Amino acid sequence: MRELDEYKSFLEDIYKEYNNREWIHTDPIMFPHGYEGNKEFMAITAAVFAYGNVKAIQGFIRSFLDYYGTDPHHLKKEGGGLYYRFQKKPDIEFYADMMTRIYGDFGSIENIFAERETLEEGILHFDSVIKTYSQKADTGLHFLFPNPVTSGSKRLRMFLRWMIRKDDVDFGLWTKFQPKELMMPIDTHILRFAHNNGIISSTGATRKNLETVSGFFRSLNPEDPAKYDFALTRLGIANGCKYMSCSACTVCRRCGTCIFIG
Repeated sequence: MRELDEYKSFLEDIYKEYNNREWIHTDPIMFPHGYEGNKEFMAITAAVFAYGNVKAIQGFIRSFLDYYGTDPHHLKKEGGGLYYRFQKKPDIEFYADMMTRIYGDFGSIENIFAERETLEEGILHFDSVIKTYSQKADTGLHFLFPNPVTSGSKRLRMFLRWMIRKDDVDFGLWTKFQPKELMMPIDTHILRFAHNNGIISSTGATRKNLETVSGFFRSLNPEDPAKYDFALTRLGIANGCKYMSCSACTVCRRCGTCIFIG
């Protein structure tokens, strides 16, 4: 494993290159950026359905927003015949109805989190609210909201990054919580980076790996540990990077300055 300052210098470099709106088309954050309406609702929807390949994710989220709308207080009531991988048509309809009820009762997702003092307490509170509203739901709906105590809850952590951080990519709409409270969303690319660089010993999306990976990034940037998420994952998505010396290095335009080679 390299020295922390080597990682920090490299990550700052790719942050300057990739962390801009030129690259949002490769990420589900493109939808709250590109649609008019309630940004928070579009963000939570784009985040919780962000599993699978990029094309399938984007196709479904676009269909959902085009059909149900972007205002959670006035979503269509009748089903649109939509389904997505583990979510059958009734699961999609339940999700839309649940969001309407939650926004009607709380006003926003932020208000739910704000009922607790810390972000981690807010996550547990939000989880309990979801469980209350989804008691009659099937497993397809529950899949969208994994247990944050035992899992990495990557999609929820990504949504929180969008809401709390503020730069050209992230919205920074929430005001109660600070970026230093965030953990690093551990998607496939972040887990591969951490594993191939000796930070974690497995690639499981577990709570333990969430804490270990977040601890590493917090040591690089205590005030903003999730800062490099978008830029670092662009290396994998756009360049095929495995975060180690691999076949992708021969065609990567960053090979001359890459810390993963050698």
